[in-house]
Amino acid sequence: MPESTESSGTGGSAGNTGNVGSAGSAGNQEIPDLGEKRILFIVTGSINAALTPYWLHWLRQSFPRITSDLLVTRSAQRFVTLDALRRLVGGDVWTDDYADPSLPESAHVEIGERVDAFAVFPATLDFAMRLAAGNCNTPATMALQITEKPIVLATAFPAGNAVVERNMELLLQRPNVSVSQTVAAYSVGKRKWEGETGFYLPSVLKELEGMFDAEGRR
Repeated sequence: MPESTESSGTGGSAGNTGNVGSAGSAGNQEIPDLGEKRILFIVTGSINAALTPYWLHWLRQSFPRITSDLLVTRSAQRFVTLDALRRLVGGDVWTDDYADPSLPESAHVEIGERVDAFAVFPATLDFAMRLAAGNCNTPATMALQITEKPIVLATAFPAGNAVVERNMELLLQRPNVSVSQTVAAYSVGKRKWEGETGFYLPSVLKELEGMFDAEGRR
């Protein structure tokens, strides 16, 4: 399969890791305990990927009944190593490339069947736009296109426009796709706090809680 051309987005905004306790609350936001769940985190090529070890360590320590699997794009591996991530999660860690020999034979099917939900964390603008366009040339994008399980995008967009808004509206027409609530962000390019980002794991967990509750009511 062709390799993803996802852009790295190094000039974007970095997520906020401040004021997070061991469990229960983050700032004024209550953090739900999702119970025994398995989540596939898709790490894409934003500079926020460098912060994923922090968040995954926090998740494992705070909510040990959640098992994390990871698909990491090649662009994201500019900012974080697979070796580091493997030491911090209880599940499997793969490169988001069909050439990764450690992937299951039918990766998009087997991975999708064994997890309860997906989180694109962080979700770059490039990745989100390709997903909205129906791209399915990597294990991650294929799994996301065919699943009916909850998908939360932790958006880490440097900016937006009318085209981006239309594509996000199209993507969110899928009943199992949502975006996490945003928090204040630090702009790496401008070197100051400016704008907002969805790259905040408590917000992702809160969004998943609502989606699991909605599934239970159906």
